[in-house]
Amino acid sequence: MFIGHRAWEKAGRTPAYPFGHGLGYTDWTYESLDVEGTTVRVRVRNTGERPGREVVQVYLSPAGPDTGRPARWLAGFAAAEAGPGESVEVTVELPRRTFEVWDDTAKSWAFVKGSYEIAAGRSAGDHRLSAPINV
Repeated sequence: MFIGHRAWEKAGRTPAYPFGHGLGYTDWTYESLDVEGTTVRVRVRNTGERPGREVVQVYLSPAGPDTGRPARWLAGFAAAEAGPGESVEVTVELPRRTFEVWDDTAKSWAFVKGSYEIAAGRSAGDHRLSAPINV
């Protein structure tokens, strides 16, 4: 469970390139984040001088301390394509599995109700917008 970017985060270390890091030839601004149920909508704007493609990544974190789970995990993603100055909205549906943990006793996945924080951004280390969610 604590491998890769999750292990770096748990250890308080910063990798050279965080999980989800990518390169592009334009710049993006994250304008809005709306959450309705388990549907997340993110509006981004291409603020650069070239057409581009941005992978909007949505991460989920438990609202309170939870030592048995990672501080955050990738819940979903969507690609946005826009020309210079254009704004586009992407939709990310959060599947039920996003809110589940493995129950060793029951040998199955268990849904964990509660409060979470949704963060949208460019990588695991670059979150631009956030909002609460209760399930």
